[in-house]
Amino acid sequence: MIKKIKKNNILSEINLVEECVDTNPIALAVSGGPDSTAMMFLVSKSKKIKKENVTVLTVDHGLREDSCKEANLVMQNAKKIGFKCKILKWRGLKPLSGIQEAARRSRYDMMLSWCEKNHVKKLFLAHHMDDQVETFLMRLSKGSGVDGLSSMSKNSYQANTNLIRPFLETSKVKLVEIANYSKMKWVSDPSNSNLSYQRSRIRKLIPSLSKEGIDSHHINLAIKRMVSAKDTLIEMTNRNISKYVKNMEDIAYSLSYEAFDELRPEILLRILDRIIMAASGSIYPARRAKVEDILSWLRSDSEISAKTLSGAVIRKRKDYIIFYRELKSSQRSKSIRPLTNRYLSWDNRFHLKLKKSKKLEVQSLGDEGVKILKSKKILKKQGLNNIPLSAWKSAPSLWSKKRLISVPSLGYNVFDDFKIYIKSSRKL
Repeated sequence: MIKKIKKNNILSEINLVEECVDTNPIALAVSGGPDSTAMMFLVSKSKKIKKENVTVLTVDHGLREDSCKEANLVMQNAKKIGFKCKILKWRGLKPLSGIQEAARRSRYDMMLSWCEKNHVKKLFLAHHMDDQVETFLMRLSKGSGVDGLSSMSKNSYQANTNLIRPFLETSKVKLVEIANYSKMKWVSDPSNSNLSYQRSRIRKLIPSLSKEGIDSHHINLAIKRMVSAKDTLIEMTNRNISKYVKNMEDIAYSLSYEAFDELRPEILLRILDRIIMAASGSIYPARRAKVEDILSWLRSDSEISAKTLSGAVIRKRKDYIIFYRELKSSQRSKSIRPLTNRYLSWDNRFHLKLKKSKKLEVQSLGDEGVKILKSKKILKKQGLNNIPLSAWKSAPSLWSKKRLISVPSLGYNVFDDFKIYIKSSRKL
């Protein structure tokens, strides 16, 4: 296999990586398999990327006895080529069912959290053409629409981190050849051949499908056409969000009833998706079937005035529909210390930063906080009385023990010299 690789082939793959970098730090998601090992090798051979700007992230999921050894192997490989490496451990109880999906989400959550905490804006993933084909077929089996069948994007965003997949048009065979050429040790995940998992079963079917013309080339052609359709729908959604949706202090969002008379269902569903994610701080959209149920309810004469989905409250009002964070789903107390240049992420909705203050706790305003503000008539402030009290309860607030110090969204501070900076981490 080593002899099959030519220098030009390696250079072309290095170029794919270099197209996606600048002078800022990056992280590489490396499992220890051949695909991510090849990616690590290719990045190390780039003349554009400084090694001190690269951190390798690997996850010890604890699902197999060898998981710790595999994580340590990644660290050894990373150190050999001059990269920093961080092993992230999946702690706590593991689910009894849906373990692959749970592990995938846990890996993403841990890596994204690390990136956000360390101000790394780009996370590289080694997904390739074969992964793309498998993802398409899996989503097809579930009846996915345009977004799902668009499969994985070369560039996407989660939790303010740019996920980059440079090898979506590169075959697995080629990446394995590069991994072998690198002379770095790599391991093969035994779950890849475990037929109890759908992806493994679909992988086994692909050679038979190829004989019928359903091959990688034609599937990727279909994916590109789905991406084009998705981009058009996104553009239409953005245009109509600007027209029909109002951001209410990043605490709540309103949707005009006019949208229901003037927009097609597909655009309405996309708008609902976006509002619910912004209001709740969710990284992932809700299942389409559940959003469709919400749309049916909003269009009906149902006497039910409010519903919840993905940690967001959706409430019918006379002139518009209002969306806000469900209090019981919001993040609990989190310590915040004075920092000069770092923001603390809270509830996947806000970034906060203190200056010249002692350690405080950031938490939802809650019933007690609303009670305090009502006694001070703070919530009667002009322009803010259209936001219901139940929405304000999930607003970020700063406390010193049981004393309310600040509600940044209201500009409320107990101390005149107290400085708190806040910005929304969610965009519609």
